[in-house]
Amino acid sequence: MVRPVAQDGDIADDVIPGSLKRSPSYHRDYGKRTFKEIKDLARANPPDPRARQMKKLIEQADRLRQKAQRRRS
Repeated sequence: MVRPVAQDGDIADDVIPGSLKRSPSYHRDYGKRTFKEIKDLARANPPDPRARQMKKLIEQADRLRQKAQRRRS
């Protein structure tokens, strides 16, 4: 199943599945921010490293979830 790419107004916690919330790249304090806010923080000068990690989790959630499923099989 292919999920649509996250939209700017999506809340991070709504887009990141529970299994990925155990990742070291997940930061709870960024969970209530929108994807746009996270992207802006990641692009800032200097970039926010935690926002960059959250942005990557959101953008690659499907790939990471599939990878985890393959490991369990």
